[in-house]
Amino acid sequence: MRFVPQTTIAQDVSIEGVGLHCGARALVVLRSAPAGQGVVFHRLGGTDVSVSPDAVSNTRFNTGVGEGTARVATIEHLMAAIALAQIDNLLVEIDGPELPALDGSAAPWLAVMADAGLRTLNAPREALRILAPIKIEDAGGRSIRAEPFDGRVIDVSIEFPDAAIGAQRVVLDLDDPHDVKRVAAARTFCRHEDIGLMRANGLSLGGTFDNAVVVDGARVLNPSGLRDAHEFALHKALDLIGDLRLAGGLVLGRIIAERPGHDINARFAAALLGAGERIVRAPEAQDLVRARA
Repeated sequence: MRFVPQTTIAQDVSIEGVGLHCGARALVVLRSAPAGQGVVFHRLGGTDVSVSPDAVSNTRFNTGVGEGTARVATIEHLMAAIALAQIDNLLVEIDGPELPALDGSAAPWLAVMADAGLRTLNAPREALRILAPIKIEDAGGRSIRAEPFDGRVIDVSIEFPDAAIGAQRVVLDLDDPHDVKRVAAARTFCRHEDIGLMRANGLSLGGTFDNAVVVDGARVLNPSGLRDAHEFALHKALDLIGDLRLAGGLVLGRIIAERPGHDINARFAAALLGAGERIVRAPEAQDLVRARA
């Protein structure tokens, strides 16, 4: 039995854009990193932040890590791209407080990583394998649970009062290129009635129709419409994939989420690491990868 090697990017790449919430422009440089480092954010002028549930400092409308001059906001789309591209080690340098929104999805991040290429490292990849069910829930009827499964499946259900969104469910195989492309392209969304309150609280200052889907009751206000009939549930799945990457590796199992959000997602990532005998961090085997292909 051969093990899957850890990866990083083959060459440094950069991307620039405006943050969804702060509205400030930032330059991001993705750099290769050694085996065992994981994902590290470096805010220029601040200190390094190693990604983990303990590093999370904000889950209000986005996931942020770090504190003070080391804080970086809205990391979830990049983290989802890292998980979807199966990159184990990466240094992310940024000269501003928030990652660029780009088009509101993970697709531009995946594209720039494809330009950089992948390089294998001389160390086995460790995956988080679910051995027994794990579940958390809150009083609002939201829940996330994990079950043993030889693969990576995300099952997400959402329900909104807006007729344009309503109740949606998506089930995604993260080892299927079609499903990866579909979830990666799903954009962030908001309700038109919430924009004024968010901006009054210093949020969504960089939001436009170019980086977010806006709904008003039964209408999608974006002139270009939706990319997928289930784009709303797909984006919630994308956020969940990115937030679960806080746990430090790929999760082998079936994840079922009812009305997920950044706060419960981050709590579940922490629950995975504290699950004791219900989960094991172990090298991922090449024969299992072939069986899932």
